[in-house]
Amino acid sequence: MRDIRLTELQGIHVLVIDDDLHARHYLRSVLELWGAIVTATSAADAIRVALIADVLVCDLTSAEHADGEFLERLRHMHVRQGRRVPAVALVDRGLRGARERAPGFQRYLGKPVDGDELRAAVVDLARE
Repeated sequence: MRDIRLTELQGIHVLVIDDDLHARHYLRSVLELWGAIVTATSAADAIRVALIADVLVCDLTSAEHADGEFLERLRHMHVRQGRRVPAVALVDRGLRGARERAPGFQRYLGKPVDGDELRAAVVDLARE
């Protein structure tokens, strides 16, 4: 019997943004395991990525280092069917004020990221 969770993200385009190469590789592996189509990049290259994303997964520190309007510019370029693209912020555990620092995200997950939490957040946001 096939585990339905392994195809739960089938066909969902996820743009992963993290300046840490190892973090990008881990996040890509986890999401692809569940069937997502993943593009993983650094913040500096994210604006240049030609992808119509369903969900953005972005390291908050990487986004802040890019510039203050990074998330809004990125979303503008990745508009899906006339609506804003939902985003998940990855924040260091214990970091206070993430919602105030980056109010445009719909979900906030602590790093290191639990694969099941990441999957659930992407599924929920892709279905909204």
